[in-house]
Amino acid sequence: MTSNVPTGAATTVARTKWRLARSLAVLRDQINALSPNRSKVADGTVGDTAHSARRSDHNPNALGVVQAIDLTDDPSHGVDNRRLAQALLDSRDSRIKYVIADSEIASGAAGPSPWIWRKYVGTNAHRHHVHISVADDPRLYDDASAWNLPGFDVAPAQAAKPVTKPVYPVLAKGTKGTDVERLQKLLNDKGAKLIVDADFGDRTERAVRAFQKAARLTVDGRVGPQTWEALLS
Repeated sequence: MTSNVPTGAATTVARTKWRLARSLAVLRDQINALSPNRSKVADGTVGDTAHSARRSDHNPNALGVVQAIDLTDDPSHGVDNRRLAQALLDSRDSRIKYVIADSEIASGAAGPSPWIWRKYVGTNAHRHHVHISVADDPRLYDDASAWNLPGFDVAPAQAAKPVTKPVYPVLAKGTKGTDVERLQKLLNDKGAKLIVDADFGDRTERAVRAFQKAARLTVDGRVGPQTWEALLS
């Protein structure tokens, strides 16, 4: 999507032919350098089937560039989503289109009420990650300059903490909630084409069984430790 293409407009760019905006790749690398062992379970770039059906910066633009990234909230490793979001706003970086965290959204310089938090009314409250969208102008979204993150740092003790392996409950058909949403996103990362609706229904069960078969696990449609481990590998 170039600067004259509507934000998040659905395009015919194949999902296999996309790349992340260079500015966001730089931001992700900076956060990884600050906290190399942070959880990435809620990280996200290109959108899933649900995103492709609506306007979203997670959809590739007309040039195949994804203009949004989600970075996991992991305070124990120093990456608190709201603190990171505030640092981004405090930077007043011209590349920022908007930032979402904890049911609030704030726009960059070109948006309404720039740099001020307001209520976010979308279906995803963004409590498990911070969402960053960058401007439509390629000169901005592909600006690979380092990000200034005033007040945001990671204590050495947090940076040195070992990699966290998230503990997930056993999930099965009929389960609903945030853990199912994460499961569906992970399955989509492995090639499924699920609508991420946090509802473990028939299609999710079929996707789980297909993944278990491909991974040479017990094919029972239930998601326990072995299936989680394989999905996260």
